[in-house]
Amino acid sequence: MAMTKEEKELLQKKKLTDHMIILCLVTCEGVISRNAYLEKKWGNFHGKHNPYTADRLTWMEYRKKLRFLLQSKYMMKAIIQEVKSCKDKATQKEVEEVIGLINRGDYIIVSDSRQ
Repeated sequence: MAMTKEEKELLQKKKLTDHMIILCLVTCEGVISRNAYLEKKWGNFHGKHNPYTADRLTWMEYRKKLRFLLQSKYMMKAIIQEVKSCKDKATQKEVEEVIGLINRGDYIIVSDSRQ
């Protein structure tokens, strides 16, 4: 399951919640893990021009930016535990939208309605 309808509406309004950021981090972890596996599997075939390496590094940069948003509120250990325990995730498109907002500095972090 991806973001809820309410969360998608918030994203359209350029508003982010901690939960949305966690969902994006879950997606990042999956993409990074998958690309690391494929990078290792096909490393000898592609040589130095392995497309999985660039993709993995891009998503690691996304993860770094998302974690930075949460670090003012939570310890890194708590962020990692929350990501590991989360069953839902955002779509890659949603993560890229959030990263676009972060890169432009065009977002507001709002309180999560679940808390």
